[in-house]
Amino acid sequence: MKTTSPRGSAGILASSFAATIMSLSALPVSAAELAYTEISADTAFARDRPRVDKDSDGNYHIVYRMGDADGLIESGMTGSNVGYMMVSKSGTVLIDEVKLTADRTNNINTADVEVTSDDKVIVSFSFRGSNMQLIKLDPSAAPQDGTAPALATIEDVAEVTLSEDFDHPFIELDSSDNVYIWSHNGTFAKTDSSLVEQIAPMSPFPDVNKNGHGTNPIALDSDGNVHVVFQDCNSTTGNLCTVSYGMLDGTDGSVLIDVTNVITTNLTTDQGAETDVGDAPHAAHYSIMADSKDRMAVVWADKRNAPFSDVYCTKCQSGGTLMYAKLDPSLDDQDGSAADMAAIKIVGDSELGPFKYAQAFMAKNNTVQVFYSMRSGMSHIPVSTSGKPGATKVLTSNAVTFSPYHKAYPAAMAEDGALFWPRVYAANDGEGSKIVMGKVSTGGSSGGSTAPAALLLMLGAAMLRRRMAR
Repeated sequence: MKTTSPRGSAGILASSFAATIMSLSALPVSAAELAYTEISADTAFARDRPRVDKDSDGNYHIVYRMGDADGLIESGMTGSNVGYMMVSKSGTVLIDEVKLTADRTNNINTADVEVTSDDKVIVSFSFRGSNMQLIKLDPSAAPQDGTAPALATIEDVAEVTLSEDFDHPFIELDSSDNVYIWSHNGTFAKTDSSLVEQIAPMSPFPDVNKNGHGTNPIALDSDGNVHVVFQDCNSTTGNLCTVSYGMLDGTDGSVLIDVTNVITTNLTTDQGAETDVGDAPHAAHYSIMADSKDRMAVVWADKRNAPFSDVYCTKCQSGGTLMYAKLDPSLDDQDGSAADMAAIKIVGDSELGPFKYAQAFMAKNNTVQVFYSMRSGMSHIPVSTSGKPGATKVLTSNAVTFSPYHKAYPAAMAEDGALFWPRVYAANDGEGSKIVMGKVSTGGSSGGSTAPAALLLMLGAAMLRRRMAR
């Protein structure tokens, strides 16, 4: 005899399932998953400008500038080095701070890090007024028990010198772990995975004045071509700068798209009283990212009409508007001339909100995730594929102390939104600064999504219908 479920049971099941669905749909997508934790406990050094990448096991590899105990790097210290740490995805320190450089009298500009396909770690850095360096590490050679091994223990390829012409070198790896290097001052080079030179240092765009302030200025497409953004200024001192874009052949470094101004739209946001900067763009802190279809998202800050002190002092106030645009380089003939930006720009300039210091990256769903710092702390904003900004989320924690003067630099990963930044103290309190880790989900393109709940609701309804039909 066939048995059927009583209507009351079906009603209870439906009610219970609906309650579960409502509970799931109410869960925030951009919720903190890991409490913000100081992962560098030693306060003897000032730490600054962290960069991070992730290995195949989900562990994080962090590099940063290290100063001395007399003050913060931003306060004009005369010497700094590069620090390295390895941290598990749960925030446990696996390799404590290792100094990658010998003590020198001049400052490190910026260090960058990329993890290879076999979980080796490549680090780039340069000293002011000195050579650009690469070094390759093998973290598996360390016990990974929270202690700091000697550098020689984990050194896979010793420090390699490329050129004196790199300023703030940033790196990207292709599928063969070739290393592509781009610097703020417009120098490009390439090595293989063993750090052997493949393209000698060169200046592909010699007729422009370049300055600094990029955070992710280089991206690779699926064909191994190189896409870069940089400041293009009307003087060598960095006045009246725009964001320029260029494309290089990754095989030989030849120019496919020459210098092309990204900014095509006037601002609508009132940023304060006009100064000598006026209506001309003054752009800084730019990032470029490739999506799964080789289209390039560009994020930058436009400081036109900002108060004078905010334009030329990157530590002061907010001083700008965060902007976004998306380019499709395949729409250009790539004959070495400048592109028609109006023709290759598939998402026009979009204002995301106020700005201080930002780092943007591409998530797996082709959304752009932007982390930026204001004087009150760190914030996160997601940007959809159409350039629409989601809700801004302020990320605060008792573990993070911000002084009223010094900025905190975000460093974030695309896949799960783990982020790192230094705990910055006042320069005269004698405590140096620390690296702080937190983790934020970046799964939604607009700060949250009910799509998973909707899918579960559909599946649940189908199951309920089958159950009642028996």
